[in-house]
Amino acid sequence: MLHNIYIARQPILDTNLSIIGYELLFRSIQADGSILPIIKDNLLATSSVLVNTLNHIGMDNIVGNAKAFVNIDTEMLMDNMILMIPKERFIIEILEHTKITDKVVKRIIELKELGYSLALDDATCDTSFFENFQPIFPYIDVLKLDIPLIKIDTLKASISKFKQYDFKLLAEKVETEEDYVLYKELGCDLFQGYFFAKPNIITKEVIDPHYKNIFNLIRLLDQDIELDELSNEFERHADITLQLLRFMNSGQLHLATNIRSIKHAISLLGKHPLKNWLLLIAYSKSDSTHISALDSPLLQMVNSRSLLMYEMMQQLHNNKKNSHEAAFVGMLSLIDTIVQVPLEIVLNELHVDQEIYTAILEQKGELGMLLKLAIAVEEFQIEDAHMIINKLKVSPQDFKNALLTSIRV
Repeated sequence: MLHNIYIARQPILDTNLSIIGYELLFRSIQADGSILPIIKDNLLATSSVLVNTLNHIGMDNIVGNAKAFVNIDTEMLMDNMILMIPKERFIIEILEHTKITDKVVKRIIELKELGYSLALDDATCDTSFFENFQPIFPYIDVLKLDIPLIKIDTLKASISKFKQYDFKLLAEKVETEEDYVLYKELGCDLFQGYFFAKPNIITKEVIDPHYKNIFNLIRLLDQDIELDELSNEFERHADITLQLLRFMNSGQLHLATNIRSIKHAISLLGKHPLKNWLLLIAYSKSDSTHISALDSPLLQMVNSRSLLMYEMMQQLHNNKKNSHEAAFVGMLSLIDTIVQVPLEIVLNELHVDQEIYTAILEQKGELGMLLKLAIAVEEFQIEDAHMIINKLKVSPQDFKNALLTSIRV
C-alpha cells in the first residue's frame, strides 16, 4: 500500500522562455518508509497523482494557468478512468515503451475527437521509433525529443520528416542556454530542462551597479542601525522604494491599513522578510534571458527553493528567525546565475556570516543540509531527499506538507 505520493514538477517553456506548462513527476514512499523508485502499478500511481493534484493540492496551486503534462501507460490509456482527466488542463503523455497497435491508434483517435491533447514522450528518432510511432503522428500535439540520445545529424533529418505534421517539437533535458539556442535554431518549439537555472561561463569578477544597490540594502539590514537611518537609505533608491510600497499595498499581505511611508513599511514587514524580498527583486530584475518576472522559471525555482527551506526549518525549530535565514540561503544559492559572478564574490560582497557562506558553498551544517534537500527535490532525487529528512528527523508527512507549500504558484 502506498503511503505518500510525492509530486515534483518541471517547467516547459516556449521560444520566448515563458512557461506554458509543467510536467508532473512522482515517486512513492511506502508505510514502512521504503522508497519505490519505479511504481510498478502505473495505473495506481497515475491515479494517485491526479487525485493529489485535483482534489488536494488544486490545479491553480501547482500549475497556475499553465497546462499539466502527465505520463500514462497503455493500461491507463485504454481505461475509461482517463476520461476523468480535465482535458482543458492536462496534456496526456504517451510513454516511449507503448506498443502502437490498431487498438491503441483507435483509442488515441477517440481521445482526440473528445478534445484531449496528446504528447509523445522520449522520442529517440531511430528506425524502431519511427516504425512504432509513425501511425499516431497525425494525432499528436507535442513530440518530446530525448535530446541526449539523439545525434545532431539524426535530429536534423528527423525534423525535416516531422514538418509534414502539426505537432510541436519539445526538446527535453536541455541543460544549458547554448543548447536552448541550438535546438531553437533547429526548429524546436518548446523546451524542458534546467538550462534556465544554470549560468553561462562566468567571466566577470565584479558585480554590476544594477545589483549593487540591492546588495548594499541587504547588507544594511544585517547591521544594527536605527530605523530612521535605514529608511533614509531606502529612500535614496526611488525605484526600489516604489516597488516595495506597491508590494506592501497590493493586498497580498492582508494588512489592516495602507502603508504611509517607507519607515512604516520596514517596521511592519520586518528585516528578514524585507531581505528576502530584495533578493526576489534582484532575480526579477534580471534581463539576461529577456523574460518577465512573473513568468520567469528561475524566479519560480528560487522562490520554491527558499519556501521549502523556510517550511522545513519551521518543522525543525518553529522559529521565524531561523526560518528566514533558511529562506535567505535558498535565495542566495542561485544569485550567481543572475549577476554572472562567482558565488564567492557575491557572498563576500554581501558580507554574509560564515554559517551561510559554508551552507551555500559547501552544503554543510543544518542550513547546508536543507539546501541539499531543496536541490534534491528540484532534480527529483527523492531517494536522496528521503535520506536527508531521515537525518533531520522530519517525518515523511511533514516533508510532504512543506513540499506542497513550496510548489504552489
